Amino acid sequence: MIRCQIDPTDIAEDGDWQVFEVTPHYRRSRLWLDETRYIVRTEYIADAALLEANRQAFNTSEGKRWGDGQVAARIPLNVFFNSDIARKIKDGDRDHLKWWLDRDEAKPYRTFKGRIS
Repeated sequence: MIRCQIDPTDIAEDGDWQVFEVTPHYRRSRLWLDETRYIVRTEYIADAALLEANRQAFNTSEGKRWGDGQVAARIPLNVFFNSDIARKIKDGDRDHLKWWLDRDEAKPYRTFKGRIS
């Protein structure tokens, strides 16, 4: 396999991605750029074990204080890239992730209680 640099603007978000490998932990898809070149995307699936670990960490954070290096959340890549989070960060919106983590929909990914923004 030959690896080469690809301009990210060449990757069509709504392209015809073909799934070719699925495991309990990830899903791999391929997007053909032309007859000889393709991109492989690996999406990590939020499985029950990750969500349970997040829930336990969240529940045990009661009464603890925020500090440097405190893990506030664990977000699977498939959630990160399939929501607006990655696009907003790419567009320079540095506060979007904090805003999103404070919402109810992000609670399964939170590992520490309290407001982030």
